[in-house]
Amino acid sequence: MSDSQEQSATSESAVAVEESPRKPVYQGPWFRRAIERSIDSQNWLEGFSDGTQKFVVGTFKVGGPPFRWLKNQAHGTAVGHPLHPALTDIPVGAWLGTLVLDIVWLATNRSSGTATASNVLLIVGLVGAVLSILTGTTDWNDTYGKERRVGIAHGIINTIATLVYVVALILRLTNNQFSGFIISTIGLVILLLGAYLGGELVFGKGTQVNHTAWQESPEDFVAVAEESAVEEGKLHRAQANGMPVLLVRLKGTIYAIAATCTHAGGPLDEGTLEGDVVACPWHGSRFCVRDGEVRGGPATFPQARFEVRVREGHVEVRRA
Repeated sequence: MSDSQEQSATSESAVAVEESPRKPVYQGPWFRRAIERSIDSQNWLEGFSDGTQKFVVGTFKVGGPPFRWLKNQAHGTAVGHPLHPALTDIPVGAWLGTLVLDIVWLATNRSSGTATASNVLLIVGLVGAVLSILTGTTDWNDTYGKERRVGIAHGIINTIATLVYVVALILRLTNNQFSGFIISTIGLVILLLGAYLGGELVFGKGTQVNHTAWQESPEDFVAVAEESAVEEGKLHRAQANGMPVLLVRLKGTIYAIAATCTHAGGPLDEGTLEGDVVACPWHGSRFCVRDGEVRGGPATFPQARFEVRVREGHVEVRRA
């Protein structure tokens, strides 16, 4: 075969490789791979996610400032930590307690007092589940891609588990305690599957974690920019030993905070500045450039703040 023929064959082979569809690669234990394959095969999740996100966004927009305040509370902005993970402990703990009391009820001649206690715990779990669904939906509304697909599956499964427990409660309150016990046990199994997906969101996809936690910031002053490059009221991106830093000059004073949004890693230097507050271009989280504190969700963690000094025309920063 001549050189030109070999080159032609190689070129055709390369084109064939480029045009062949890429198949997803699944890793981890068999059940994790099975769950991911199942989620990826559910094409309807994309359309359902689009519609749900539009509905949530529209609801908060129609509600105006009061609903924006509620949105921030649902994110946990006021307490500095996402509320959803903490609230999910209520239904998981209460419904596990329901199962334990049901077993005691079966083992102690079906005492009415034990049955009542079990039912009370089931109701407590339902209250916690509703709060978890509301806060979880608010957090999920700012996701996209694979994170969004896993999140919507997590929400659907937990909603189904909640509805199963509603049926179980109705049975229990209509003198069908044993049938309610069977149904609620099924609900617990469904809930645990949803909880697994919740763990996948946080530990596998990095949802709602502080995206600056692993960035190394300088302990000593390092030069990051020429003083003349930092203009009044403009967002300026710099690097401090590899860590992205946002510099802003306000009334002559230069302030510095981390440039990577703590919520989802968005570049704050590409956002918008209103007064002393910068809004992330990805999901709209708002931070004060003077101290890095959160002024609006979905972010809950503040931006790292830097001390700033100017020496010989150079802006220098170190971690505050």
